[in-house]
Amino acid sequence: MLGQSRQNESSEVVEAPVTAETTGEDAMASLKTSDKFYFWTRPGTSKEEKKLVQKLDLAILTFCCLTFFAKDLDRNNINNAYISGMKEDLGLYGNELNWMVTWFQIGYIVGQIPSQILLTKISPRWYLPAAEFLWAFFVLFIYKCQNAQQIYALRFCVGFIEAASWPGLHFMVAIVNFIQIGTWYRNHEINKRSGIFTASGIAATMFSGYIQAGIYQTIDGHLGIRGWRWLFIIDFLITCPMVIIGLIIIPNPLYEKSTWWMTEKERQMCMKRLEADNRKPLGRFDRTLFKRVLGRWHFWILVTWFSLMYFVYQAPTTSTMALWLKADKYSVPDANNLPTVYSAVSIIFMLVSGTYNDWRGSQVESVALICMTQIVSESLLVAWNLGKPAIFFAFYIAGTIQSLFPIIVSWTHRVCSGDAEERAIVIGALNSIGLAHGTWWNQVFVPTVEAPRFYRGYRAGLAASLALSAWLPVVMWFTRRQERKEKNQIIGGRVVEGSGHDTEEGRASLEKRGVTGKFTEEAKGNKLEIAM
Repeated sequence: MLGQSRQNESSEVVEAPVTAETTGEDAMASLKTSDKFYFWTRPGTSKEEKKLVQKLDLAILTFCCLTFFAKDLDRNNINNAYISGMKEDLGLYGNELNWMVTWFQIGYIVGQIPSQILLTKISPRWYLPAAEFLWAFFVLFIYKCQNAQQIYALRFCVGFIEAASWPGLHFMVAIVNFIQIGTWYRNHEINKRSGIFTASGIAATMFSGYIQAGIYQTIDGHLGIRGWRWLFIIDFLITCPMVIIGLIIIPNPLYEKSTWWMTEKERQMCMKRLEADNRKPLGRFDRTLFKRVLGRWHFWILVTWFSLMYFVYQAPTTSTMALWLKADKYSVPDANNLPTVYSAVSIIFMLVSGTYNDWRGSQVESVALICMTQIVSESLLVAWNLGKPAIFFAFYIAGTIQSLFPIIVSWTHRVCSGDAEERAIVIGALNSIGLAHGTWWNQVFVPTVEAPRFYRGYRAGLAASLALSAWLPVVMWFTRRQERKEKNQIIGGRVVEGSGHDTEEGRASLEKRGVTGKFTEEAKGNKLEIAM
């Protein structure tokens, strides 16, 4: 994460013992055998492992992307509907749009804990498709709304049910029955896949604009239904197939039983792949969990980082750009289509940075570039009177901020890999606390009535961009300190920080993986190297 040299050190200590010598005929996790650039599978990966990863991508990644696409399509459709006739039809001339977003976010936050509890009791193969089905119907009913209050109620329900989506899909912890990228993929595979997963939602932002523009020009008024109402009907139709797809391809919990599209040998390989990164399955949520979560730096430092990102994200978005275009008398199709470039920039930067981060084993360069583009963007928007080309440029480069979402989550997967329960709580906290901060920030700094300039919002966004940049060295310092401790603990025959095991259990874990002999021969040299 923090540079190629650190990744190589980690590979020597943790990954090297996991070879054919220790696994017999079983196909096993590949080592990093070359610094040569790779796009998808790193050099040295066996054919068996490549086939397994392809299956994971076709099943898990496909479902994650499809369902997240549908969710973000609805999130952005409320903005596209507003500028495409909803405002005038329902007489929304105050901050009703802000409240539609806020009520969704309140439902989303309130639904987090109930959703996580249900996911521990009901198999994801049934729970997630059922949530998709209910979500689709609440979205559909929005097309019948005649006033803002009805939309508020439905948006709350949509957010409440959608609470199963982002944490559940991005946090595939098998024992808790979440569908999570972080349980099925290794550290060097997470960045680009998290980027693809998040990019699928951003792509929905683009398609929402294109769909609304197409509806406005073709079927607005068809069957006596206004174009903005058709948008929610189409959302429903797009989501319905996800229910069937989910029932077919959502996997069973990894450590409990196999799935129809995965052989038992492949399931065992999945577990061994995670052992190579010292990834632990979930244990029991006991009284020590709160002490472990609140007593470590991960929760405080990473949640603060994610919240700062949310503050930066709130100001220059596709919705604030659309409000500027509407105020500047652009046509309805243009007001829907032009903001999609923001989303295109987000997708391109996310995929490129994810590939780069997996290859380099470092995310620092990408984060630094994101911070720089946000400072430039917010500065141009604060200045404002620079002409339309400068405003367009400012909005478009602001799209890089969305690339920070998967980066922070991937960073969290790595530093919390030794304690799966903590990892579950911290990733859930990132989303819920960050969104809670974004809710009040949206109401205070970017109220709809201040469109199109958002005088306070862009200044607050610039301050948040500077704070976000200053927080990166803090995260790096804590991460490097943890890496030094992990290396010392491994040399001493203990598992990494955050596992909650004592020395004897740590040695047993290492012996199970066949690595204690290697460490015995190298311990003295490594200790001397660290001391220097």
